[in-house]
Amino acid sequence: MTGALKRLVATGGRKQDEGIDLTGYTLLVSSLFSSPASIIPGGIAGILTPFLCWISTGMDIFMSLTILVTLIVILRIMTVVAYRRRNHAQDSYAETRRWDRDYFLGATVFSAALGYSCYVALVQTDDPAAHITSVASTIALASGYVARNAGRPKFVAVQLLTFCIPMAIGLIGAHNPYYRYIGYFAFLYVAANIAITNSLHRNLLALSDANKQSKALASALHSQNLTLDAALNTMIDGLAMFDRSLKLAVSNAPHSTLYGLPETLALPGTPLTAIARFLVERQVISQEQLRDIRTALTEVQASQQATSRELVTRGGLVLVVTLAPAAEGGILMLTEDATERKATEARIEQMARFDELTGLANRFEYTTQIGEAFAKLERTGEGFALLYLDLDGFKQVNDSLGHDIGDRVLMETASRLRGAIRGNDMLARFGGDEFLLILPSADHLAVTAIAQRMIDVMSRAFDVDGKTVYVTASIGIAMAPLDGANPADLLRHADTALYKAKSAGRNMLMFFNPAMAEEMMERHEIEVDLRKACTDGSLELYYQPIIDLKTQKIVSREALMRWRHPTRGMVPPGVFIPIAEQSGLIAGMGDWAIRQACRDAAGWEPGIGVSVNVSPLQFREPLRIVESVKQALLASQLESRRLMLEVTESLLIEDDKLALSVLDELRALGVTFALDDFGTGYSSLAYLSTYPFAQVKIDQSFAREVHTNEASKAVIEAVCQLARRLQMNVVVEGIETEQQRIAVQLLGAHRAQGFLFGRPEALASIKGRNGSGNRSVA
Repeated sequence: MTGALKRLVATGGRKQDEGIDLTGYTLLVSSLFSSPASIIPGGIAGILTPFLCWISTGMDIFMSLTILVTLIVILRIMTVVAYRRRNHAQDSYAETRRWDRDYFLGATVFSAALGYSCYVALVQTDDPAAHITSVASTIALASGYVARNAGRPKFVAVQLLTFCIPMAIGLIGAHNPYYRYIGYFAFLYVAANIAITNSLHRNLLALSDANKQSKALASALHSQNLTLDAALNTMIDGLAMFDRSLKLAVSNAPHSTLYGLPETLALPGTPLTAIARFLVERQVISQEQLRDIRTALTEVQASQQATSRELVTRGGLVLVVTLAPAAEGGILMLTEDATERKATEARIEQMARFDELTGLANRFEYTTQIGEAFAKLERTGEGFALLYLDLDGFKQVNDSLGHDIGDRVLMETASRLRGAIRGNDMLARFGGDEFLLILPSADHLAVTAIAQRMIDVMSRAFDVDGKTVYVTASIGIAMAPLDGANPADLLRHADTALYKAKSAGRNMLMFFNPAMAEEMMERHEIEVDLRKACTDGSLELYYQPIIDLKTQKIVSREALMRWRHPTRGMVPPGVFIPIAEQSGLIAGMGDWAIRQACRDAAGWEPGIGVSVNVSPLQFREPLRIVESVKQALLASQLESRRLMLEVTESLLIEDDKLALSVLDELRALGVTFALDDFGTGYSSLAYLSTYPFAQVKIDQSFAREVHTNEASKAVIEAVCQLARRLQMNVVVEGIETEQQRIAVQLLGAHRAQGFLFGRPEALASIKGRNGSGNRSVA
């Protein structure tokens, strides 16, 4: 700013758009009008100077000068009054320039009039009084100009020149020789005063700069304070700083809010002890928590290392308090409201360790718990049991009633199982409908009792939204360390025992024994080889004839799957079919059997049909089995009426609605159906009237006892009579003797199947024997 003001003075004031500092210019102009008290006495002194000379000399010119000076002083006073009555904060450059010019003109005319009066007094008179008055007044007024108008050094120079030059010339031209030396001295006086004026001007400018810098610094400091206050008070966390004597130096609004502090306890200088006393009295924190905070403060002051503590307030807030060393031995206290974060962490931990649906421990938590159980076993030798529980029939519940009902069943299952176990037993949901239970310090009898209790509570019906659901449980049990020295072995052996429990009929418990492991290993090997057989064409279809008892001719052949193993030889269907069903291979094998049977039957004599056994598991994919039958018929060009699909009653028990819909869709293609192995299970006669069966096959056990068991005879006769009314054929399986054939025929059977009429044979053997594949058994 100093440079700008100097340029302003040097140029006499240019336009603002040339870079002039209007604020500085206004300040300098204002300094000219700042002391009306000095202008008025100076004006009066100026009026008296020619007036006193007139009194002393009687010369008219002095009276004229007195009147002129009086008018000038009046105009100057009016200008000063007019300037001071206005607010000049918004003055433009032109307005400021006009006030500057008015002041300059008034002062210059005033100086010139008094300078001329002094010159006249010295040159035209010899009156000592006039001389003294004029010179003294001129020097006094000139000195006053220096002091009052230092802000405008050009003005001062002009005033000095108009005052003192006439006086100096008058002294030099006066009649007194001594005056001449005083006149020369006047030039030095003018020069000295100009120098003094410039020095005052520089000081004034420096003062102005300092004033502006001070205001700028004050403004910046105020702005920083506002920013700091805003930053502190908009922080999420509470912040407080205490000095060496633990008195509050600064704090923010969140700090007071979190602790519920009144304004009086948030003032600088408040002792920490007063704040602590308030918090304890209001039961915001406990005495124990306060002692913990005091200990932490001592630690921070001693070690100069930050430390944290967690507080739970009476209102339920979880506060994490961090104490850290501050400058000059002070303490910085940062308080985080961790209530929501802690709750979120707890929810995340809950989700990570516990099953969301049932609330039981999940697989991750089970892994942790089983690891701890083995660690305890290693330390103390205390054994434990692992129970592997699986729900029987749960998949059918999900498929038929929907996953919402299935979820409700799982929730109720978890509740029932919790009620059946002890408080220190660890129950986990392993996934789906599988549950694991770790029983610590349990002997064989206790494990059996708890497992049976779990089976019993699961045997009760489930009532879900008005629907009655039956789901039972099978349990496999492995004992540690006897049945496994590590979590993986123990779980695998419990799974093996579970498999045996399901294979043995479900809804039961089974303890692991080494023989099971050998059996499971063999089963695994068979499964692996069976998968390979499904891809390399090692499976075969054998055919056994079904004859008409009246004509003794073959009316159909049943396709029976066979597997010739490269090292085991012929693997019985009773071995590999269950494995295929349990491993999921049965669907692909069933599709192949239907295609191959249709292809083979298409080469037989037209009157002979073919029947293919279909697993209930194939009906769980209704679109697939329907499409498989369609494609087999199209590819082989076999008449659909010649294809019969044999199903067992287990299909109807599992899901009768789904089974009926699939049977109806297949029947629309012209395919017929047979109920196989009738009499071995529930064997409801209602099946024969409810489902679209064209044929019912009575299990071979009835044929074996037809001569010795009246009940067997009665069953065969009753089924034959009902079938006749329903226009169904009855096939009796297992006919091995002529006597059995005659007996079942007399009881009303239409057809028969058994070794008496032919054993299952490969297609090549049948063709090789009679070419056409059709023969009489008479």
